Amino acid sequence: MESRKAEEKARQFIKQRHPRLELIFFRTMYKEDSGWILNGEVKFKRAYFFHATRTFKIKIDAITGEIISYEETKVPQSKEVKQ
Repeated sequence: MESRKAEEKARQFIKQRHPRLELIFFRTMYKEDSGWILNGEVKFKRAYFFHATRTFKIKIDAITGEIISYEETKVPQSKEVKQ
Protein backbone atom coordinates (compact mmCIF):
# COMPACT_ATOMS: atom_id res chain seq x y z
CA MET A 1 0.00 0.00 0.00
CA GLU A 2 1.26 3.45 -0.91
CA SER A 3 1.31 6.42 1.46
CA ARG A 4 -1.48 8.11 -0.53
CA LYS A 5 -3.78 5.11 0.02
CA ALA A 6 -2.97 5.09 3.74
CA GLU A 7 -3.90 8.78 3.95
CA GLU A 8 -7.21 8.13 2.15
CA LYS A 9 -8.05 5.29 4.57
CA ALA A 10 -7.25 7.52 7.54
CA ARG A 11 -9.46 10.33 6.18
CA GLN A 12 -12.38 7.93 5.65
CA PHE A 13 -12.04 6.53 9.17
CA ILE A 14 -11.87 9.98 10.81
CA LYS A 15 -14.83 11.28 8.75
CA GLN A 16 -16.94 8.36 10.01
CA ARG A 17 -15.87 9.08 13.58
CA HIS A 18 -16.56 12.84 13.43
CA PRO A 19 -19.56 13.68 11.23
CA ARG A 20 -19.18 17.45 11.81
CA LEU A 21 -15.57 17.46 10.64
CA GLU A 22 -13.94 20.77 9.65
CA LEU A 23 -10.25 19.95 9.13
CA ILE A 24 -7.80 17.04 9.09
CA PHE A 25 -4.11 17.99 9.24
CA PHE A 26 -1.44 15.29 8.90
CA ARG A 27 1.82 16.21 10.66
CA THR A 28 3.88 13.10 10.03
CA MET A 29 3.52 9.89 8.07
CA TYR A 30 6.01 7.03 8.11
CA LYS A 31 6.18 3.30 7.54
CA GLU A 32 7.04 1.11 10.51
CA ASP A 33 7.22 -2.70 10.42
CA SER A 34 4.18 -3.77 8.41
CA GLY A 35 2.08 -0.63 8.76
CA TRP A 36 1.78 3.09 8.17
CA ILE A 37 1.77 5.48 11.15
CA LEU A 38 0.01 8.82 10.66
CA ASN A 39 0.06 11.61 13.24
CA GLY A 40 -1.94 14.81 13.03
CA GLU A 41 -4.79 16.99 14.23
CA VAL A 42 -8.51 16.91 13.63
CA LYS A 43 -10.88 19.86 14.13
CA PHE A 44 -14.64 19.39 14.34
CA LYS A 45 -17.74 21.26 15.44
CA ARG A 46 -19.25 20.46 18.82
CA ALA A 47 -22.05 23.02 18.83
CA TYR A 48 -23.13 26.01 16.78
CA PHE A 49 -20.21 28.29 17.75
CA PHE A 50 -17.92 25.81 19.49
CA HIS A 51 -15.32 23.51 18.01
CA ALA A 52 -12.85 20.97 19.37
CA THR A 53 -9.31 20.16 18.30
CA ARG A 54 -7.69 16.81 18.99
CA THR A 55 -4.44 15.15 18.04
CA PHE A 56 -4.50 11.63 16.65
CA LYS A 57 -2.24 8.71 15.91
CA ILE A 58 -3.51 6.05 13.52
CA LYS A 59 -1.79 2.85 12.42
CA ILE A 60 -2.86 1.18 9.16
CA ASP A 61 -1.79 -2.25 7.95
CA ALA A 62 0.34 -1.77 4.82
CA ILE A 63 -0.83 -4.99 3.20
CA THR A 64 -4.57 -5.17 3.92
CA GLY A 65 -5.29 -1.47 4.50
CA GLU A 66 -7.14 -2.19 7.77
CA ILE A 67 -6.99 0.15 10.75
CA ILE A 68 -4.82 -1.49 13.42
CA SER A 69 -5.11 1.20 16.09
CA TYR A 70 -6.43 4.71 16.61
CA GLU A 71 -5.62 7.07 19.50
CA GLU A 72 -7.07 10.51 20.01
CA THR A 73 -6.00 13.10 22.59
CA LYS A 74 -7.81 16.27 23.55
CA VAL A 75 -5.86 19.49 22.90
CA PRO A 76 -6.28 21.94 25.80
CA GLN A 77 -7.97 25.21 24.79
CA SER A 78 -6.03 28.32 25.67
CA LYS A 79 -7.90 30.59 28.06
CA GLU A 80 -7.21 34.27 28.02
CA VAL A 81 -7.15 36.03 31.36
CA LYS A 82 -8.72 39.48 31.27
CA GLN A 83 -7.43 42.07 33.71
